[in-house]
Amino acid sequence: MIKHERRLLTKAAHAVAGRISVKREQDRSWPSDHSRLCALASLGKVRWLGEQAGPHLGGMFASWEITERGLASLEAMTSDHLSDMR
Repeated sequence: MIKHERRLLTKAAHAVAGRISVKREQDRSWPSDHSRLCALASLGKVRWLGEQAGPHLGGMFASWEITERGLASLEAMTSDHLSDMR
């Protein structure tokens, strides 16, 4: 999960207001990043904001916001990655 964790936390950290959203599929299932973000929320690295309808009929988005713990975790992963490259 480290690779996905870094990718999702980085995406949230660079986004406006530190938020990341995933869109529900047309068959009403969620993409795999939804469960990954739920796992990060259980660790306190992101905070669940809820679901909201998108601009198109039937479009639904789930949103999370990166937390201080998530930012610290990302910083640690980034510094570990840089030291591994040396």
